[in-house]
Amino acid sequence: MADTIKCPNCSANLMFDAGVQKLTCDYCGASFNPSAFSGIPDELSSGESIYDTVVATDDEHESGEQAQETAEGKKFDYEQTEFKCNSCGATLITDAQTSATFCTFCGSPALVGRRLSKEFEPKYLIPFSIPRERAVEEFKKWAKGGRWTPFGFVSDKNIEKLTGLYVPFWLFDVDVHVDASGTATKSTYSGNTETIKEFTWKRQGDLKWKNIPLDAETRVDDDLMEAIEPFNYKSMIPFDYKYLPGFYADRYDQEAKDLSERCKARVKGELSNYINSSLSPYTSHKIRDDKSTITSVSANYALLPVWFMSYKYLGKYYYFAVNGQTGEAAGNLPVSPVKKTVFFFVVLGILAVIARFILGCVMRGIWG
Repeated sequence: MADTIKCPNCSANLMFDAGVQKLTCDYCGASFNPSAFSGIPDELSSGESIYDTVVATDDEHESGEQAQETAEGKKFDYEQTEFKCNSCGATLITDAQTSATFCTFCGSPALVGRRLSKEFEPKYLIPFSIPRERAVEEFKKWAKGGRWTPFGFVSDKNIEKLTGLYVPFWLFDVDVHVDASGTATKSTYSGNTETIKEFTWKRQGDLKWKNIPLDAETRVDDDLMEAIEPFNYKSMIPFDYKYLPGFYADRYDQEAKDLSERCKARVKGELSNYINSSLSPYTSHKIRDDKSTITSVSANYALLPVWFMSYKYLGKYYYFAVNGQTGEAAGNLPVSPVKKTVFFFVVLGILAVIARFILGCVMRGIWG
């Protein structure tokens, strides 16, 4: 097995450059389409947005268990290194030419490297298209919104922890049979006169939600991953390791069946939004009877691109993420009690000066 992707010109290692979407050689400057090595056509396979709703089709999908077997039953075509964090237990997977110096999740340097013992292969992958420089810009822009962030929060020491990470996701396809009914009212006005008409309504039919992404790693904050959605599935391709050099891939620790209830709850919320939006022409409405049912749930395992950074402050971890495809950024900012205290005394000092000035004016007025 080859443990690196070699440049055809000089035999140096190639790395995937998200900015130009090519494998590039830092030694001779050459660049190549990944398809030249993997056989994937330039026109990548298409996908659907999570919010696309269509009548059920005959598309073939794997069940959660089948997708699990796919994920565990195949081998990469190249050697991998598994880094285990002795501090928090996280597992990172890299190609043989990419080394890890700190844990993406806790920042600890206590990493133990070894050849991957448990092999897995996702079914799909969305390549990075946001380069690291753009992700750093998004981090700085996001951090400016934090008035109380600790001093030195936007520092080179923290920025160097920003890591390109392929996060494991289960992409769910869900079929729903809609059967809901109720009443509605519509108000019309003629001058100052209001006329209210009552109606009954019914919604029936079959809907499909495709590619609902749920991250499959318990260390990754679910709300954070939802905050950087959506991903554009038109760029999704069958998994190809040629897009991994220079990045890390996290290993899932939740199977599709572990996330099925969370997926169903999310679909029910979207279904409610769908029904409510279909009744928007009415002034008000009520749902009297809802017999809608989820008829099918299937899932595929995929790696999605995220620029990820962890930050430990006063014993607590804070996380920041940038969608590696769209640039959407989100995170939770730490609050510095020192900065708030300094601000308090600065304000107090300004108020004292103002009060002294006013008192001086008053005293001069009294004594002429």
